[in-house]
Parts: sequence; structure tokens; C-alpha cells
Amino acid sequence: MSMNTGTDTSIGRTRGNSSTGTSGRSLPGGDANPVRGDDRGLNKSTPTFAPSSASASPFGTFGTGEGGLAGLRRAAVEANAAAIVDRRKTADADGPYAGLSAKERKALARAARRLKGAFEDYPHLLAMKPREGYVFRSDYFEVDGSLACVLGFFHDDAARDDFGAFWGIGRIPLDFDLGVSVVLFEQVRRMGEKWIDDHISSSDKLGKLDSGEQDASGTASTRRKAEKVTTDVDTATAELQDGASYLHVHNRLLVKAPTLVILDETVESISRLYVDRFGTVKVAAYPGEQKQELAGLFKKNDKKRGKGQHFTSVEFAGSHSLVTNGLNDTGGEYVGSMFGDVNNSAVLFDVNDYGHHVVVADSTINNILGRAHVPDMWGSKVSQSALLNNGRVVHLVLDGANLDVLGPKLSKLTARLDMNSGDINMFEMFGERDDELSIFPAHLEKIVLMAEQAYETTENDRSIIRGSLKETLTTFYIDKGMWLRNAKENRKRLRLVNLDHKHLPRLQDLVTYFETQYRALSNSVARDEEALHAYNVLRLLFKDLLDNNGDLFNTFTNEEIDGVFEARRVLYDFSKLLRRGKGVAMAQLVNTVGFAVDNLGLGDTVIIHGTENIDNRVKEYIDTQFERLFARGGRVAYLYNDVDKMLADSAFNHFDKADWTVLGSMSETTVATYQKHLAQDIPPDLEHLVTTKGRTLAYLRRGVSNVVFDLDLALGINPARAEQRAQIESERKTEAPRAAQAGGARGAAVRRVEAPTQPQRPAMLPRRLPSAGTNRSPQNELQMRMAPTR
Repeated sequence: MSMNTGTDTSIGRTRGNSSTGTSGRSLPGGDANPVRGDDRGLNKSTPTFAPSSASASPFGTFGTGEGGLAGLRRAAVEANAAAIVDRRKTADADGPYAGLSAKERKALARAARRLKGAFEDYPHLLAMKPREGYVFRSDYFEVDGSLACVLGFFHDDAARDDFGAFWGIGRIPLDFDLGVSVVLFEQVRRMGEKWIDDHISSSDKLGKLDSGEQDASGTASTRRKAEKVTTDVDTATAELQDGASYLHVHNRLLVKAPTLVILDETVESISRLYVDRFGTVKVAAYPGEQKQELAGLFKKNDKKRGKGQHFTSVEFAGSHSLVTNGLNDTGGEYVGSMFGDVNNSAVLFDVNDYGHHVVVADSTINNILGRAHVPDMWGSKVSQSALLNNGRVVHLVLDGANLDVLGPKLSKLTARLDMNSGDINMFEMFGERDDELSIFPAHLEKIVLMAEQAYETTENDRSIIRGSLKETLTTFYIDKGMWLRNAKENRKRLRLVNLDHKHLPRLQDLVTYFETQYRALSNSVARDEEALHAYNVLRLLFKDLLDNNGDLFNTFTNEEIDGVFEARRVLYDFSKLLRRGKGVAMAQLVNTVGFAVDNLGLGDTVIIHGTENIDNRVKEYIDTQFERLFARGGRVAYLYNDVDKMLADSAFNHFDKADWTVLGSMSETTVATYQKHLAQDIPPDLEHLVTTKGRTLAYLRRGVSNVVFDLDLALGINPARAEQRAQIESERKTEAPRAAQAGGARGAAVRRVEAPTQPQRPAMLPRRLPSAGTNRSPQNELQMRMAPTR
């Protein structure tokens, strides 16, 4: 079909070597007079769309002809290649590698990448570079003045392992000499499905073939090994079909020691350890291959020496090292480092994180702190933590603990009461007026207990003596105008608390009551023998207290005791009273404990040092006082200097219900008693740790956490640095007069720097014009004012 007669109807014929009929101006052999689109007209020839007789396809010449797109592409590629060659020639002619071969240029480029200068010019590389060179021996190497070796793992393929759960943790050795380090390397590669399919099928065929040969001519040992291989293949196949993965594992141990002897002993101990833990696994060094082993620690598994071990993911799951990280309380303090676990991390323990009571028992003595008991050190730590949390603390000291040695003195926060001087009148009552009806019977019970501590009563005469004493005390306080028979209806007339210390009765006033009553019963015709005996005992008892311990019990309350209610920390020391006798000390403890805990509330703490010294007869009274303290939100810390005595006193301290307990080393018998009291068994490994001797260990039990650690309490003091602190203080005192004598301008300047005047801020000043006849600007004026303070 054509639009005009006389036109060329063949689209396949080339026009100027252009099979498309387009302009060939830029192509080789192009038409000099091409048809231009803007020159088309009725009188001009135009291409037609008639099919060509020379070509079956109108697009056939695109890929085969000399022109068209194929020629255009070929020309572009040739031009680009020529440009690249020209650039290379220009670079070689002008660059540093002109005239050099490819090998020479490569060598020069490699040399250019090397570091210039010495290693000292690169401190970040010095941090990684060994201080000395490596010297490799047959089965070890030397580096940095130490010796090391790389050990490989070897397994008996014929052995049946039967490893327990988490068997992998047994690969990590522990408890080496100082200066010895051991690093366990483990590299795992997961094998692909194709590799698994190929090897499973071939292993199955070889296993069956080997099994048949062994049945025919093998020994018992070879037959057992073949059976083991067949069983392993069957088990691995089943696990892989159930979705498990197949893993290729390489393990290495890098052991480093200060001397060759220690290195040999360490390697030998590791070998024995693996025999004990696994039985079928050994470690040894590849002789003469230490350099290659060290260089290949991080190489891929297929490039390492040895075949390694293969596991399914089910079997390899037991290799995970399940370790604990001790305690990492949010508000914890450092108290030591873990012992007996793979991860010997720091123990960060929040000592103040308890709400009711805690128990500490340890018989260890700290020789550095003047033979202090370790529980007393814990008492100091508990006290400091409570004070830091804005709590008040009361120390009842029964074992001679010197808290000035066990921590900062805190003189401005502390009130000290020496119970050896009788600072509290035994007949004075403390509390609020609203509680007078309950205070009085509790007070009578206190004096009865004090009397029983001074005199050992029997079951027969205890009731009559207690009744006679209470009756006399009631009459005594009524005569003194402090109590009334019908107290409930005469509340306003009671005078028990908040009285002047000098207006209260003393022991000497009470003794006369017993003397009078005893004489009245003695002279009576119809006298009661039991009552006469009771008053005779009471007469002698209180007369003995007056004569021999009057400095303790026949005193007025010290005026300084009124400041106790304002102190954040109060110390009651009963230690010296134990020398007079335990009964006297217990009587004074009973006389004090009610007053000591009466003013404590939420978050406050009572700490008893040497709780084992408390007599059983007063524990019920003390327990009653503590129950009232617990009701107000207070807390108690029981400190024992013997674990066995703490366990025997469980009815008083309730250690099984404590918020946390800290115990020292125990014997096997003590551990058995401990488990009996808890009504549960502890793991064998934990039992082995808590019976370890020769170390300052602490066993912390808190909820489900059980941590054994090397004790390292930070109490705010460090006796090892006492000389250093004294030297620093001495230097300061020596330098102070020298600085004062350095006069002159320099001294004045120094004084000005110590107390500078406050400079004026330019931003706060109003904008000013320069003064008349001067050349000052506001900035210059400000600088002049600030000049003396520079």
C-alpha cells in the first residue's frame, strides 16, 4: 500500500546503509541527501510500509545487518574501550608506576599500604601488639614473659557418652593458681541440607557394609564400635527428620601460665578434670603445630586441624553453659565476688531491701579490723544502708563490737549510752499518755523479769514470788501518786510518763517496802509461810541489787537520754555488764529494750550484736517488744557469732522466715541440721561450697536465690591505707604555713582567686554611650570593672 506513486516501496532496501530509512548522517556510508521530516511534501518521496521482497521480516536486519542498532552498539563499545586504554596509558605515563610491569606495580602498591614509621607512632596498635615476640616450641609458645599453649579436644568414637543435661559447662575448668588464665573457644557451623542428605545416605550404606563385615570376621571390640556407629546414624537420622539441625563443632582451650612448671601442672589438672567429668573426652596439644593452632583459632571449621565433632541440635543443646550472674540488685552495693561458679562476677546486694527481719550467723574473725566478728561487720553495713535510706538505727551490743572500728564514727548522728553506768532508772516508764493503761502492766512485767534474772526461781515458788512482787509494786506506785486502784475511771489522775527524771522513785525507796512487809508477816500470829518465804526472797534480792549493783539500778535517768529521740543512730553497749554476771546484764537489757524501740517506726531498724548471749527467760519479753515494733513497720537484724547457736535459737529468730540470711562456713553436721530446720534439701554442689574451709565465704539465701561468695564488705574504711591517709594529712599541714608565708602580689592574687567578687553580666547592663572626652566603650568599661577579679 502506498501513499504516492513514484515512491520507493521497499522498506527492506537500505538507504544510505540504513535499513530503517532513517537518517544515516552519523553512520558510515550515510546518504548525502537524506529525506528530512520537515521537507516532506506531495512532490517528495516518502517511505512506504509495503513488505520487502528481500526480507521475510521487517526487523530482520536489526541484528544481522552492518548498520542499524547492532552497528551503533558495537561502535559505542569500541569507543569506550579505546577511551579506557587511552586513560590507562596517560596514567602510566604520568604516574609513579610508569614503565613498570604489572607484578612490579602490585609489589609497590602493597609496600605503599604498609605503615610508615615505628609501632610507637601508633598507640592503638601497641595496645594489641604483644610486648615481646612469639617464640614457638614443640607443644607450647612464649609470649610477653609468659607461656601458653593451645589444646585440642579428642573423643573416643566407640564410647557411649550418656552425658547429663547441660554437660557443656563441664568443659570450663576452674580454680587455678594466680596468674593462670584459660579461655574456651567454641565454633559452630550448621551443615546444609544437601550435605546432610549426601552424608546420611553414604553413612548408612557404609555402616551396613561395615556391620556385615564385622559380623563375619570382626572382633568384639570392632563389632561394638560398628554397632555404636550404626546406632548414632539411626539416632541422628531420626532427629534430623524431626526437624533438628546438624552441626560441625570445633573446641579449643588457650591456656596461659607464668612459668613452664605451672603450665604443665595446669594442663595435667585439666586433663584429670576432663577424665573425672566426662571420661570419654581428652585434651592435648598438637606437637609442632602451636603456631598454626594459634593462627587458626578463628578460622573456619573446615580449615582447622582435626575433624572436630558433629552433633545434632538436640544433642548439642546440652552444651550451653547455664551459669548464674549472682545478684544484680538495682540499688545493690558491692559485698564480694561469686565463688564456686563459672561466672565469678561481683555480687551487688541491696542490704536494705527487707521489710521484717534478717539473720546473720558466722564464726569467722576478721584480724585486720582488730579481731572483729564478721556478723558485726554485717551489722555495720545494715546500719549504714538504713541511714542512707533515711531510717533510724538502734544497736544493742552484747558481744563487745566496736562500731567506730567497723565504719565511720558518724559522731553528729550518733548517741551512745553506756549501760554499765545505769543511765536509765528501772522505775521510770516511757511512752504516750494515751497508752498509760497498757504501759503500767508491761512495766510491772519488766521489773519481774529483771528480778528473775537476778534470782533463779523454781517452779514451786515462781508464782508466789511473782504475785508478791507485783502486789508490792502496785502499792509502791500508788503511794508515790503515780497509779490508782481504779485506774480506768481515774485516767486524768494517773502520772506515769513525761515526768521529771529527778521526781521519780528509785530502788532504795522500794527496798523498804519489802523489809516492812517481811517484818509484818514474821510477827503475825497466823502467818502464811509461802508469802513469808516470797517476801524474804524479794527482800534479800532487792537489797543485793541495791548494795552490789546500786550504780546500775539505784539511779535517776540521765538527762542526756532525752537527746536519744533526736539521734539517727543510738548505741546501747551491754558488753561490760556480762563481766558482772549474765543475770545483771539481762536485767539491764530488759530495763532498756522497751525504751530503745519505743520511738522507732516505719523503716527503722534494731540490730542485736551477739544475739546468742540473750537468756531464754527474757526472749519472750523481747519478742513482745519486737512484735509491737513490727506492727509500726520497724525491722530487726539478729546477728549471731556461731551458726549452730543460731540454728538452736530458731524459735526466737525465725531464720526460716527471714527476708534474707547470711551464713558463714558450716560443718557437715551443721548443714544437716540446717536442712532439717528448713524442711528441704539443698543441692549437693551447694552443700559442698558451704562446707569449704579456709576461705571467708558467705552463703546468702534470699527467696529462691542461693549465692556463695567471697566476702568483701566495703564499710567506708580501709585500714590498709591508714598510713597513706596520715601522710597526706601531714603534707597538708606542712604546706599550709608555706602557702601562708608566700606574700606579695602572688599571695594577694591567690586570695582573690579563692574569694572572687561576682562579675557584672553585660547582658544585664543598660546600653550606655561613651563618656565625654573619653574613648571608653561599654565593653571596655566592663573589662576595667572585672580586671581585679582575673
